[in-house]
Amino acid sequence: MLEIPDRFQSILRAHLPYAETGGLTARDELSALGLDSMGVVRLLVDIENRYAVELPDEILDEATFATVGSLWGALSMLMTIGPDRPRAF
Repeated sequence: MLEIPDRFQSILRAHLPYAETGGLTARDELSALGLDSMGVVRLLVDIENRYAVELPDEILDEATFATVGSLWGALSMLMTIGPDRPRAF
């Protein structure tokens, strides 16, 4: 199972009004936890600012923002390949 770092969970929690205390899991659905379209925009800004990355337009879709794990997977892949390397999203 995909491990979700505490730092990332902390960023997410600020945008998930229905998230209970305790750890978030990769399978947790972001919409079920209260993330709406405006929340996605605010979350995106927070992620980009706190991780000093820019999420490319090609991954800004429903699949990426479906679950905690799908969003973390996209972000961690971006951080792994770096900003100057070609992406295979």
